[in-house]
Amino acid sequence: MASIQELIGEVSSIKQMSEELSTMVAAANQGLADQGMVIANLVRGSQTGQEAVMALADANRALADAAASMRALGRICDSCIQNLAK
Repeated sequence: MASIQELIGEVSSIKQMSEELSTMVAAANQGLADQGMVIANLVRGSQTGQEAVMALADANRALADAAASMRALGRICDSCIQNLAK
């Protein structure tokens, strides 16, 4: 059985990883959004181009959701650490 200190260490590691992933995913989301705007301007009038832009928008939403989930995981880890420390 793991000690409380070992659990706190593992949860802290998960929190740190979730924060790093959140930052990376948010940066990827912004980069994809910027590229999507450029592509949208280039493909105006093209149905397949507009479909590609819509697919990019879907990917952007998924990335934003993933970043939000990673931030939520970090908050949950904080709560867990506080409870373990009691």
